[in-house]
Amino acid sequence: MRIVPKASKKDAKDAVKDNKKRLAIAMQGGGAHGAFTWGVLDRLLQEKDIVIEGVSGTSAGGMNAMAVAQGVMEGGNEGARALLSKYWHINAEAGKTSIFKPGVLDVLAGKYTMHNSPGFLMFDFLSKIMSPYQMNPLGTNPLKDIVNELFDFEKLNEFQDVKVFLAATHVYTGKLKVFSNVNRELCTEALLATACLPTIFAAVMVKGEYYWDGGYIGNPVIYPLIYDCETPDIMLLKLNPTHRNRLPITAAEIGDRMNEITNNTSIMREMRSMHFISKLIDEGYVEPGKLKRCYVHLIEDEAAFQDLGWSSKLNTDMDFLQHLFDAGRIAADKWLEKNYDKIGKETTAPVAEEFV
Repeated sequence: MRIVPKASKKDAKDAVKDNKKRLAIAMQGGGAHGAFTWGVLDRLLQEKDIVIEGVSGTSAGGMNAMAVAQGVMEGGNEGARALLSKYWHINAEAGKTSIFKPGVLDVLAGKYTMHNSPGFLMFDFLSKIMSPYQMNPLGTNPLKDIVNELFDFEKLNEFQDVKVFLAATHVYTGKLKVFSNVNRELCTEALLATACLPTIFAAVMVKGEYYWDGGYIGNPVIYPLIYDCETPDIMLLKLNPTHRNRLPITAAEIGDRMNEITNNTSIMREMRSMHFISKLIDEGYVEPGKLKRCYVHLIEDEAAFQDLGWSSKLNTDMDFLQHLFDAGRIAADKWLEKNYDKIGKETTAPVAEEFV
């Protein structure tokens, strides 16, 4: 068991000296729902005094994390905003030829789900009786070309100003694997591995080992941000609703809720652990300075996802992405207005109420 590291007094003093607000950001996966995270990041990066020291992500969260790191490396906060926008617009353009589009009934109902989409329904049926090795024997992955176009892994592995952590699931052992530029492990395959849904894509091989999407075991992982980043401020950008306002009764609703609960499990555990350590410090069971105190922040908008299900995670229509982007910016704006001055000073997330 790793001991939570001590806080660095030097870096704490430096942060005060230069007046910067340093954050380490953990981003959940969720396919197209990651456009909400794009909106949050776009708003946060507008603040010139906010410095993103580390990013942890799974699936779409991993893609957003990579875009932040690459963008900051090339052009600071504005470079990150530009690359995030480019990534999501490329996905929307590629999605124009996809079979995953809302059906006529979905459109008429003003929904972004694809419960009535012929393309999605056909795929959903086939995926239950055929594996991706049968449906896609050539192993084509449309994300690969996008990843290779946008990201320079060789430079990112040398760039340590923004530390990157990508979660994947080791297929044979079921254990968590975190790929990081701290260990010079970032590569095309590692990024594809974190977004490898096993019902859609064949397992991705990285250095002789097979991996699936990290959402099953780390969605996202927080502990590397604690161990390898100096900032005590950890921000979670959450997509999967913790709470639902009605009982799921249809097969699709039950499947969606099971998916949400499963994908929230790992983050619930990590948040409980952080809450426990904070209590030990607050109640005097731990000598001051022996453990690193973390300030936890949370940006989410559960209402924005109440009427969305798993099918909408495959909907890359620009209208939908823009809708989520706008919701993300609004959520971030509200959070900044209320909590900007609390960065570096206190926890703003309702950890006990939300996760314990």
